[in-house]
Amino acid sequence: MTSKEQRRVGDQKEAIIDSICASKARSFILKKPAQTRKFLEQYFADVPVDDLIGRDENIMARAAIEHLEFGARRRRGQALLRIFNPTEKEHGYSSKYSFVEMINDDMPFLVDSVAAAINRHELAVHITVHPIIAVKRDAKGKLLSVTDPDDEDARNESYIRFAIDRESDPASLKVLRQEIVKVLSDVRVAVRDWQKMRARMLESRDLIDVGLKGADPLLRAESQALLDWMVDDHFTFLGYREYKLTKRGKRQYLKSVEGSGLGVLSRDDRGSKTVELTPEMKRLARSRDWLILTKANSRSTVHRSAFLDYIGVKTFDKKGNPTGERRFIGLLTSVAYSESPRNIPLLRHKVRMVFERAKVDAGGHRGKALAHIIETYPREELFQSSVQDLVRTTMGILNLQDRKLVKFFLRRDTFRRFYSCLVYIPREKYTTAIRRKVEQLLFERFEGIAVDSAVQISDSALARVHIIVRTSEGSATKPNIGKIEQEIDDLVVTWTDRLREALVEKHGEEAGRHLFVNYDTVFPVGYQEVTAPADACNDIERIEWMLEQDSKRSVALFPPDADSGDNASFVVYSMDEPISLSAALPIIENMGVKVHSELPNEASLEIGRS
Repeated sequence: MTSKEQRRVGDQKEAIIDSICASKARSFILKKPAQTRKFLEQYFADVPVDDLIGRDENIMARAAIEHLEFGARRRRGQALLRIFNPTEKEHGYSSKYSFVEMINDDMPFLVDSVAAAINRHELAVHITVHPIIAVKRDAKGKLLSVTDPDDEDARNESYIRFAIDRESDPASLKVLRQEIVKVLSDVRVAVRDWQKMRARMLESRDLIDVGLKGADPLLRAESQALLDWMVDDHFTFLGYREYKLTKRGKRQYLKSVEGSGLGVLSRDDRGSKTVELTPEMKRLARSRDWLILTKANSRSTVHRSAFLDYIGVKTFDKKGNPTGERRFIGLLTSVAYSESPRNIPLLRHKVRMVFERAKVDAGGHRGKALAHIIETYPREELFQSSVQDLVRTTMGILNLQDRKLVKFFLRRDTFRRFYSCLVYIPREKYTTAIRRKVEQLLFERFEGIAVDSAVQISDSALARVHIIVRTSEGSATKPNIGKIEQEIDDLVVTWTDRLREALVEKHGEEAGRHLFVNYDTVFPVGYQEVTAPADACNDIERIEWMLEQDSKRSVALFPPDADSGDNASFVVYSMDEPISLSAALPIIENMGVKVHSELPNEASLEIGRS
């Protein structure tokens, strides 16, 4: 937008806000017109002009003042929330939307967290108004006045108003309200304990120096550096809790340390369950790594609705025996996703190890291709995968060399809670419908309980689909990777793709490709559904013969196959005009055979074929 256009939009917005302020709507709290104007200017200051154009200024003013008066009394720390459908009788206006209104202490994550909760109920947000209003209240929370944002005696309050899809069902609105209340509570405790959680991570960093004598010093330094990097605004801290490793006979348990919880894990009903260690968890506890990097089982209710990142820092005694875990949950920030893996502690260590084990020259063509694969690799996979997994998968991707093949790579979560699937599909074959079919296939093969996916389409010949299939506890499926890859290939490769393969196999590369160019779009969908590509080759041969001989009619008899029992197929080819069944049937029956069904198909050949 040019500076001239910006000025024009600014002038237009200023004129609309002036009209709103000049409306007849009045507040019973703000007695002076100047106070009301100050409030309305702050309320609409950051609303996009497109959300203001064409709307009734009197109704906008009335709605804003009602929002203010909803917070006529509010104590610090209290969250006010209401969800309603406006009516002429009660509000003086009606709307095609439902409205969610909140008043809260000003803090991060409020708007995006509540919007995500609304979206989880499959309700769209159409308009968002989120002013920060400077107010003065008395000791009991009574609103006294609206003042300037730089007033040191004022407090800044967050006023949020969402216009969402209209919902009139009281039960649905009650459930939505309950979820938003929970989200507001989670936001509050996460913001409240943010500094404490950062401090716990710095303490945990120092614990990495304790125990595990003889461990790799470089891995120790990289693990410590990663925690420093997380604290440096690369991780949004949402919850923390400590756990102790205990034994009862031969069984081992991870028990929550009472009172250690912070943020969303500060309540005893979240993350405090004593868990018996599975064989996989025991193996992980004995490993020589300090950090556990994976995904939690639950989605975040704060900031964005993604599965929580789980960072576990294992603790050891002086003899190097595992004693417990310090667990952090939260979300990697956007900066963490955009930064090069070569600059991220621990990841840079993994990258070096991948190049060493793959024996690839970093300066050569394959080395540069491998570096690009790693740079664009799903960031969660880089954190969670072992070096062995990364070598196997990245080298597999490198060896694809942009060939238009379907390829499937699989990794199982350390705790056996989900499968991480990378599926490569020829870009021209990728569609949303194909993705959904692949998701359903993997969901069924892994006996999943939930599935999520992310797609990357770039200049590469291949589209990448990253699919996470979550499984129930104790799931013991043993997938056949080769078979699943073939099943995905069957979903992706079309009938015409297989026709090309059949023609090339039967007639050779040049002749087969020439025939395919002439016939790839000839056969209708109904024909493709009942005819195998190999059988279509026979029909193409017959049609080619008729064209060479300038013949108008031809027939072919195909003996029974294993699927048809004793039934043979008798095909009549007719150029330009179809043969009616009433004309053909007596001739065929005179041959002493019975006709069970007829499947007519029409193929339109283009004039001037190559």
